[in-house]
Amino acid sequence: MRADEDDSAQRIPSSARDLYSPSQRSFEPQAALPGGPHQNPRGTGGDADDDSHSHPVLMQNLKQRLQYSDPFFRDMVVDLYARTHYLRQDNTNPTRQQAWAGGGAVSLRTGFYRDFLQFEIVGATSQPLYAPSGEGGTLLLTEQQAEVSALSVANARMRFLGQELTTGRQLLKTPYVNPYDTRMIPNTVEGVVLTRQRDKSSWLDYGGGYLWGFKARDSSYFVSFSNELGIHEDRGMLFGGIKLKPVDGLTIGGFSYLIPDILNTAFAEADWLLPTIIHEVDFRLSVNYTNQQSVGSRLMRGGDFSASQISARAAASYANATGYVAISSNGKSDDLVNPFGSFPAYTNMDQMHFNEAGQTAIVGGISYDFSELVADGLKFAVLYGNAYGIIDPATGAPRSDQRELDIKLEYLPKSGPFADTHLMFIYSDVQFPENRPGERRQQQFHGALTYLLPTL
Repeated sequence: MRADEDDSAQRIPSSARDLYSPSQRSFEPQAALPGGPHQNPRGTGGDADDDSHSHPVLMQNLKQRLQYSDPFFRDMVVDLYARTHYLRQDNTNPTRQQAWAGGGAVSLRTGFYRDFLQFEIVGATSQPLYAPSGEGGTLLLTEQQAEVSALSVANARMRFLGQELTTGRQLLKTPYVNPYDTRMIPNTVEGVVLTRQRDKSSWLDYGGGYLWGFKARDSSYFVSFSNELGIHEDRGMLFGGIKLKPVDGLTIGGFSYLIPDILNTAFAEADWLLPTIIHEVDFRLSVNYTNQQSVGSRLMRGGDFSASQISARAAASYANATGYVAISSNGKSDDLVNPFGSFPAYTNMDQMHFNEAGQTAIVGGISYDFSELVADGLKFAVLYGNAYGIIDPATGAPRSDQRELDIKLEYLPKSGPFADTHLMFIYSDVQFPENRPGERRQQQFHGALTYLLPTL
């Protein structure tokens, strides 16, 4: 049960209002480590700025001396993140993926000079603390268990005519290109992005641009979008999207991503948080659709490529308890692809994305927020998913069904001495009942601790 898979400090929802909607949160400003903790991405030029001066910071005296300076310096924000993450996965074959990493990020974002120009820079690193040889693939480090370090964000943002134009390395939040900050370092992109100036009261939001570089979570380097798909020719990505909020609680979004001569991905979603009729009772209905097609010279896998998916979810919550059921159904031509972020289907789980050809997946989950009973910010969730009808797109041969159990525990207090701390534990168990004996189970455990030190 995802509050958000990629851009929210909160991973377990407290109510149906917190559940993940890819369109609803698209184009929102991102903190240096979107996986938190953070109350607001300070200094982004949006609503978060209204209280950015109220946060206590390490260099409080300097902050106070700057309060009468030019907004470029007065609104400057510096944050220091420390993070450690351990992951172990026992595969269906006698292999293992395991690593323990430590690191974090340092971010600096200036204020706007004459309400026009802002700069942002983030350096991030993930260092091996325990990384057995031959057990790579956790995405905490490189495949060879080496460190990951990069100047992941470095951009200039210009504000004019109600628009914002960001040029350079940046964190982008959309359904199919997003930070996916569930390991040590998020995905980042390099390009030019135009968005509407942040205004949460607006019924209309949009964005688009051209991206020429992509840096994955387990890499220190930017490559072209085509290279990330395993294609040698260099191609960037053109993208655009729009989201509408015609009435309170309803979000409608549409997005398109084009990698010339390779792939076009189209995505649409309608997400409706129904009006509250009974106190503390919320209902939410959501549906989205994805279509992927090869285009132009059809370099994608050497020829025609076609994949599709429809996904739907119904959720309800009362007081501190939330439950939902979701279903997804995929076309039979090809597996869906997306190395640029998380999959936006509501059935996405910790290990399995349920993106394979012919696959139908049903997922149910419950969660509870123990803030009032045990400790502020303590939450627990259990999810179970069953997928069937999977085929090999090349031969049409059937593949094993898939079943996954996820158990999640999260601690994210809103106040007190640990308010800038985020602790997350996830255990997942995947079953492949039609596999050969000894190859039917894949277990994974990972835990992460992140601490934010607001510095300036």
